[in-house]
Amino acid sequence: MKSKFSILFIVLFFSLCSNSSDVNSDKIIISNLDLEPLLENVDVNELDTNFLIINYWASWCLECIEEHELLISLAETKKLEGKVAMVSFQDSRDNAIEFLNNYGYGQIIYAVDTQSKLAIDSGVFGVPETHIIVNGEIVKKFIGPLSLSNVEEIINNFP
Repeated sequence: MKSKFSILFIVLFFSLCSNSSDVNSDKIIISNLDLEPLLENVDVNELDTNFLIINYWASWCLECIEEHELLISLAETKKLEGKVAMVSFQDSRDNAIEFLNNYGYGQIIYAVDTQSKLAIDSGVFGVPETHIIVNGEIVKKFIGPLSLSNVEEIINNFP
């Protein structure tokens, strides 16, 4: 009887401690990109969640200046026109446009999350933050400024 109890305890212990790969509690699906264009000549409806890089940024974020240059290079290097979106987060439209006038534009879609709905649904902590979306699912998050090694990871591991 004692050995049966021990076996039952061990089985129960391991079943409670196991990490099932079928459990997707952290899975975040992006079904609606409720964004507004930051610039007049941008159509945010063209954004495709089959593969998309979304960067949340703000004009007051000093780290976002350096990161902006990396994202422009990434879009050019990987030929990702229409696949990189910079989403202004908790910032005014005028300040965001002034930022772009000062630091340049790239082959990037610039948008505004006016109600912060996408950011909240995506679990954004703050700026800068970058999400890789594949088939509508956030598969990778870079919290904080992107580094060159992060950009290399994106280039090497994602379509």
